[in-house]
Amino acid sequence: SRMEIVDTSKLPRDEVAFGATITFKDLDYGDEETYTLVGAGDEDYDNGRILVTSPLAQGLLGKKVGEVAEVQVPAGLSRLKILEIQYEE
Repeated sequence: SRMEIVDTSKLPRDEVAFGATITFKDLDYGDEETYTLVGAGDEDYDNGRILVTSPLAQGLLGKKVGEVAEVQVPAGLSRLKILEIQYEE
């Protein structure tokens, strides 16, 4: 009864939103990582599919390429620079 269908074709394509595949660089460690933001039931952490409601995803939402997201993680504050945002067609 609380399910919501998201029409990803109406979401902005130049910023991080539900359904986006984001590549970012951890500015503190130099690592590059890629994740896709998905809904409940579609998460697969081993294959880079994380919940859009996760703390990491919430910190990335709304960011654009070149921007830096500061995300609170268990180890402290991570600074993540958005390198690429992609959406499936």
